[in-house]
Amino acid sequence: MFHSILKKLNALRVVFWLVVVALCTIALFIQVQNRLSEAAANVAALARGYEEIRHPVTTITIEPTVWESWRSYFGQTQAARTQIVAPCMREVVQAVHVQVGDTVRRGDTVVTLLQTDHIARAQASQTTYEEARLNYNRLRELNIRGGVPNADVDRAYSLMRTAEANAQANRSTLQRTQLRSSIDGVVSARRVEPGELTEAGRALMTIIDPTDIEAQLMVSRRDINSISRDTQVELILDGIAKRGQVVRISPEAQSGSGLYPVVVSLGANSGIRPGTYLEGRFLVNRQENVIVIPSHVVMFRRGSQFVHVVRGDRVELVEITIGEGRNEQVIVTSGLRAGDQLVISGNRTLSDGALVSRSEVAGIVGAP
Repeated sequence: MFHSILKKLNALRVVFWLVVVALCTIALFIQVQNRLSEAAANVAALARGYEEIRHPVTTITIEPTVWESWRSYFGQTQAARTQIVAPCMREVVQAVHVQVGDTVRRGDTVVTLLQTDHIARAQASQTTYEEARLNYNRLRELNIRGGVPNADVDRAYSLMRTAEANAQANRSTLQRTQLRSSIDGVVSARRVEPGELTEAGRALMTIIDPTDIEAQLMVSRRDINSISRDTQVELILDGIAKRGQVVRISPEAQSGSGLYPVVVSLGANSGIRPGTYLEGRFLVNRQENVIVIPSHVVMFRRGSQFVHVVRGDRVELVEITIGEGRNEQVIVTSGLRAGDQLVISGNRTLSDGALVSRSEVAGIVGAP
């Protein structure tokens, strides 16, 4: 009897613990389900909240504009009109009439060569000519009267013409002993002193016209074919720009440097002295109706370029192709069109399709 009751109590104890374990399992399952439901609700709420966030961005309207490409080259000024004073004969220098810096007028004598021998030859040849002329006139009168044959008259005429040519040549040689200025200008160099024996063609003096200055700029092969007489050019000295005019373009590059001399006129009375170094900027390319954007908005991903464009109230990631750039701006050759609202700030944290609140900057994107 006692054993039977003990067995029943053990069975009841097992059933009790089984019920307790089952109840605990059910309670734990319900608690886990509640936690999962709460987590799902939180995730859904966060997702709904994220979808409603508007990212503040600043945009600017894209419009076609003009893009100008300027190239800078350097060179030195020089006088547009220069005279090298040089004799045409070998002779002793008798006098030098000017110093460096002296102002001369056209026709002024600047150097005189020794004239003694040339004066004597000129006088002798003139005397010979006068005698030949008198003889010719005498024989011609006699020929008219029948006193001398025609052959004597013709020979006298020939001798007179030869003497005349010789006298003219000696007068010209005498005149060339006076070396004169052919321009109004200033003496910039003097390379001779009285008493020196000079040779034909030796440069004795340089005279320049300081009122007409030009600059010789050395241009590379890349741009020489883009420059013509109509090319716009600015000459810059001490931060001041002055418009110039292309007057000469060398078809041949200088040996050694490989650069092409391009001569630009500064115009009359520029106030710039010869020999001054300066910068020249040439307009080598001008494009109409191009799209230009700030370079800082371009993003590079997987070897391609992208920008953000606002369409409606959302942002779109647009692939573009870029071209030439400078001064923090770049040409867009494809991907954008006029009227697009380009995001220029707030774009670094955006994702494609993000909701945005837009504020527009006044003006349009343009070339510098």
